[in-house]
Amino acid sequence: MKKNKERIYPERSRRIGLLGFAANPPHNGHLEAARLILRKKLADVVWLIPCYNHPFDKTLISSEHRWKMALLMESKKIKVNDAEFKLKGVSYTIKTVKALKKKHPDCDFLWIVGFDIVKNKSYKRWKDWKELSSLINFLAVPRTGIKITKTASNFILVKGRVSNVSSTEIRERIGRGLPINGLVPHKIKEYIEKHKLYQN
Repeated sequence: MKKNKERIYPERSRRIGLLGFAANPPHNGHLEAARLILRKKLADVVWLIPCYNHPFDKTLISSEHRWKMALLMESKKIKVNDAEFKLKGVSYTIKTVKALKKKHPDCDFLWIVGFDIVKNKSYKRWKDWKELSSLINFLAVPRTGIKITKTASNFILVKGRVSNVSSTEIRERIGRGLPINGLVPHKIKEYIEKHKLYQN
């Protein structure tokens, strides 16, 4: 990623939803999750946080392409945050949360996850999970076909709908020459086509 000037975030936005993702590529499911959180007034703004290096060794395209695609999703209340690019190394959620809380001590952060993460309890594999769970609460957004009625006290179950789109599905469709209309924002579709990303 090219060096950017310090990104400014509105200080009046005290409740901030954090959506960490690989952005490989960003898709409509990410946008729907962010918009649902905002519509339910669970956060004042949502920050999209592309990872630098994935903790589970996922193969990613260049950070520059992923950053630029994430920027194409910005709107008035949805912003892209470069915390994990600044931290470099492996992008562990606990490192990100600690860095953001230190930089913005007056903000109340909430980490956004999908129902699937809650259902299979994969969050327990996250680095220093017990410490992380003491630092931040979580907003769990719906995934089609997954039902949850009860979970840990620091998880807030959000009612609504979010498409079961996946970056893996999108990459596979591109590799097979299939259309991705409706799966990603049009600007990102154009970016992918322009730079011939994910083609076998």
